[in-house]
Amino acid sequence: MKKIVFLSLVVIILAAFNLTGCSSETEVAEVIELSSSCYLPVTHPFTALQEDWGKAINARSNGRVNITYYPGGSLVKAPATPDALVEGIADIAFAHIGYNPGRFPVSEALDLPMGYPTGWVGSHVATDFLNEFQPAEWDSLHILFVNAGCTAGLMLRDTKVTKLEDLAGKTLRGAGEVASAITALGATARDISMVEMYDSVSKGVVDGTLVGIETLKSFKMADVCKYTAFAWQVGNMYTFYLAMNKAKWDALPDDIKDVFNEVNAEYAEKYAVKWNEIDVAGINHSLSIPGNEVYLLSDAEGERFRAAVQPVISNYIDAMVAKGYDRGEVEDWIQYIRDRIEYWQAKEPEANIASPFDVNLPVG
Repeated sequence: MKKIVFLSLVVIILAAFNLTGCSSETEVAEVIELSSSCYLPVTHPFTALQEDWGKAINARSNGRVNITYYPGGSLVKAPATPDALVEGIADIAFAHIGYNPGRFPVSEALDLPMGYPTGWVGSHVATDFLNEFQPAEWDSLHILFVNAGCTAGLMLRDTKVTKLEDLAGKTLRGAGEVASAITALGATARDISMVEMYDSVSKGVVDGTLVGIETLKSFKMADVCKYTAFAWQVGNMYTFYLAMNKAKWDALPDDIKDVFNEVNAEYAEKYAVKWNEIDVAGINHSLSIPGNEVYLLSDAEGERFRAAVQPVISNYIDAMVAKGYDRGEVEDWIQYIRDRIEYWQAKEPEANIASPFDVNLPVG
């Protein structure tokens, strides 16, 4: 009898252990599956960086999060990104706010020609701005992190621009606030997609473009633009974001959210640094082509360029007031951006961040 009781207890204990073990294995097997979209070409440096970000999430979560990556616009095209995120077509996606004019009106203050010197500076300014003001326009999404590319490359096919008057009669590729800056500088803006930019310049449809200087290499613009002014004084920026479907974010366990936040902080800086690196690479690539020139505007001419685009900022303030925003509030946004540009511009060399200013460019 004792043996039967003993054996019965053993069976019960083993059964309990097996049930507990099965439960643990079931919990471990529950992998969170997410999709991640990037519209950039597969050869662009940021395409690989987003893939690395997804792999880091997977590794830090010990495999509990698996992110399937769709680069090259294979899942979502850039203009469709916000809606695709809201509708759950993509769980995570990368784009910039310039593709959806009017959708992020407060954040569009960041894209004005404020004179961003580098992408590293712009990325930190954009992060500070969104943290400070938390615009309601983002409430339908969860921002993972933001970064920024500066449109400081004034590239022309066969005209060397050293003064404002050189832009008279020229047609340049540009959209959104960049187009407004081009018009303010005395040229004509034409809205042409990035993928058509190279052909449009090479075929003479436009004379050049005002765009990120990294495109000299990444979009091969150095092949068709002989002259590039590093015109940072009128630098707009494109505010890029990596965002997530809000319901998917809210459903994540707290410890997984902690993993995301940790990796996001690291990759926000990686993206910011990468902007500078690819801008430097773009300059050096162009200079490696015989006959090409990359140069700075003189200080005096740079100030003339800066003054010329100030009406673009004033027009933005007036437009926001017309939409019901308080003028003082909008002016505070602008002043905050200017203050943060100055702050981060001073921090950049202190942090030993490589930048286009490290390239010994001549004054045009």
